[in-house]
Amino acid sequence: MTVLRLPGFWVPAIAVIGGLIPPAMAADREIAALTPDIAQKSCSGFDPIARYGDQLRFEIRRGDLPVGQHVVTFNQGRDGVQVVAESRIDISFLGLNVYQFRYRSESIWQGDDMASLAVTVDDDGDQTSLNARRKAGKLIVENTDGTETLPGDIFPTDHWHCGVLDSTQVLNTITGRANDVTITRIGTDPLPTPDGPLSAAHYAYRGQLETNAWYDDAGRWAGLRFVARDGSEITYRCLTCTPTKDPQ
Repeated sequence: MTVLRLPGFWVPAIAVIGGLIPPAMAADREIAALTPDIAQKSCSGFDPIARYGDQLRFEIRRGDLPVGQHVVTFNQGRDGVQVVAESRIDISFLGLNVYQFRYRSESIWQGDDMASLAVTVDDDGDQTSLNARRKAGKLIVENTDGTETLPGDIFPTDHWHCGVLDSTQVLNTITGRANDVTITRIGTDPLPTPDGPLSAAHYAYRGQLETNAWYDDAGRWAGLRFVARDGSEITYRCLTCTPTKDPQ
């Protein structure tokens, strides 16, 4: 597992985009079967610009403290929809900046298919990259270990496309490797937004990657949560999500 080493605690680097492989939950929870209302009905032919507009923003929090932001930008281009995801984490200790993390991914989507992906990471000076392209129905991934061929319909660990909820394998955008997962719905939770609470479906990833993600009734990504190696809780709090309206 790739982690960010900070004074006195650990923050997983892969957590910035949701590809964390944290320790298993301390207690088992009863998990209901994945319901098709979001994973199938709302996610086929997903148009991110129609769903989100031009931007989706999250505040990254460690416990109760904000430590950074995750911003996803959508643009319609000639070759498809360009999706740029950027994360920034800055940690201060006694008034001094002791740690920085920068992440950037750029992908091109043609309908529900990812045509290309480029990722760069600056982990406090340790720089890595990943490149992938779709060819003959497969995804050719180049990472630090070489080249790997993955299924062409695999989803990356970016979360904004709710089609991922029907997956049993995802592309970890930090390692460049495929992770086998089981994704199940475990309930509905209220999430805080700047304008009021949002009722969102809670999905749990289990397997080679473990995290928790939330989506609203329209299949829009609304939150993320996982446990870091030091036991602290990392949360993505949506800043651009629309709260649930009270029934009239």
